[in-house]
Amino acid sequence: MQKQWHNLTTLLKYSNATPFKDRNDAGYICAYCFKTYPDPDVLRNHTQYDHVKEKPTYKAGSGMSNFVAFLDIVNLKCTICDQPIDNLKTLMEHLVKEHDKKYYLGLTDYFQPFKLTSDQQINCCLCNEVFHNMKLLMQHMNTHYRNFICTTCGAGFVNSFRLNRHETTHGKKKSSFPCRQCGQVFAAESKKKAHVNTEHKGIVGYSVCQICKARFKNYYQKTRHMVQIHNVEGIKCDMCDKKFNLKSNLMLHMRSVHLKERSYECSVCNMGFFIKRHMLGHYLATHTNERKFKCDVCGKAYATQNSKRKHMKKNHGISKNSAIVSNVPK
Repeated sequence: MQKQWHNLTTLLKYSNATPFKDRNDAGYICAYCFKTYPDPDVLRNHTQYDHVKEKPTYKAGSGMSNFVAFLDIVNLKCTICDQPIDNLKTLMEHLVKEHDKKYYLGLTDYFQPFKLTSDQQINCCLCNEVFHNMKLLMQHMNTHYRNFICTTCGAGFVNSFRLNRHETTHGKKKSSFPCRQCGQVFAAESKKKAHVNTEHKGIVGYSVCQICKARFKNYYQKTRHMVQIHNVEGIKCDMCDKKFNLKSNLMLHMRSVHLKERSYECSVCNMGFFIKRHMLGHYLATHTNERKFKCDVCGKAYATQNSKRKHMKKNHGISKNSAIVSNVPK
């Protein structure tokens, strides 16, 4: 993924290629702020001027399983020398040869080119086949990017997520890892190993504190112990002063706060959210009149459980774990 991110960042830094998220009935969706623009020229100008600093961060932090980059290449050119470029491959060769930019060769290709227009129909810029909506074109692009092949029907897909989703149509089961001792099945090899260690080898904890030699069931418990008991500093964020006891928590913080990744989109107003439940809460609170979470004290109703908890803490001094004492005499 580091090499993929580097290659994508290089293309975006030194060209006018415009990332986009998708196309819906209202227009093209910006890859950064998720605003919708009916005219692709407006989207290009918006991306160039409003997101010029964050443009190279497109897809930063995304995982390999669902990685794919959508790039508009209308009037593609090198921004170092202003030379017009025909396609992404030629652009890559130009940057390496003419401007001595580093680019990792031989990687699986996840960068899909599009030529966005204001017309309802849209052409594949690799074979000129015509499609009446973006969804059909996206499905068609899998025929050009056969990175992962279905062993049942031979269909190709750009990433493993799309392949796995397709394979469910054949009734295939997900990969499973059975324990040889007891036959219990696990979804991942790491989970099976943890089970074997704790249940069959008698290893209660296999994460050890290097200061006091205390043993813990998992890495998370150990790192929390070292921060709370031994005052060991956590991993500091390079962009702010926050510290985290797990690298995975740091990555979530980076994606949410600094890279402003918004994978979940409201179907009504297209507002983006990093966490799905936040999107659902926004939808219920903003676009519906449903208020099913009632305050246990005053009866005021809220759209989400989280909103109710905030109200109870602010207005009644009751936190999540507090007990509510009734004033009604027995």
